[in-house]
Amino acid sequence: MDTESVAALAQQLAEVAERVRDVETRLSSGLATTEWVGADRERFRSDWEGQHVVALRQAAEALDDASRLASSEVAQQDHASA
Repeated sequence: MDTESVAALAQQLAEVAERVRDVETRLSSGLATTEWVGADRERFRSDWEGQHVVALRQAAEALDDASRLASSEVAQQDHASA
């Protein structure tokens, strides 16, 4: 295993997870501060919070999980090679 490459991949995965969280936060804030009233807005907000935010958070968590797994594999390889 090229541990340096896998460690770099783990870092990239963690960074992308953080960017996904940042996008979700910025979009949610934008929705909260947008002047929009009525049933369409409430339907959109409900879909956003009930589906899209959930999916973005799940994606970020999956990326974090992959990052942790890759980091763990690097640590195991480094330990075995020592």
